[in-house]
Amino acid sequence: MPKLIDHSGERTGDPWITYAGDAHAIPAGACVILPLTEFREFAGTWKNHAKALGVLLSPSDSLELIANDLDKLRLIAIDFPVFTDGRGYSLAHALRSRYGWRGELRAVGDIQQDQIYLLTRSGFDTFALRDDQRANECVAATDDFTHAYQWGADRFGARPGPQVRYGA
Repeated sequence: MPKLIDHSGERTGDPWITYAGDAHAIPAGACVILPLTEFREFAGTWKNHAKALGVLLSPSDSLELIANDLDKLRLIAIDFPVFTDGRGYSLAHALRSRYGWRGELRAVGDIQQDQIYLLTRSGFDTFALRDDQRANECVAATDDFTHAYQWGADRFGARPGPQVRYGA
């Protein structure tokens, strides 16, 4: 089971269960993360069985496929199959800025400590770490830089915007 962190530290007791093909393994009333294909096909059925629904997106998934269902979701997880695949950053930024997503946005898969700051700037607020990663070091990485020189989708605008100096 991966470790889960957010901006404030390591979380304990993650209520979310990722569906892995066996509906009988998911207890009634659980918070369930469904792969996109499963969500699109069976969301109505799961809505009656689960306490809350989340969806797992792959980097190649189109946000248009869930645009009309965002109000049914409490969590969106975006998979990073390899750390060099940056498409998840674009999905996260679009969810926050274009679609107005305010729910939990979780990075899963092959994420590295040195990516945490930029993942945060893109709009992610939770991160599923591998067992070999140190949660305290990854949490500290969310504040690796003190100034941002471009606008980001992080923390719903809680960080100061770009530092701009006007002519003297």
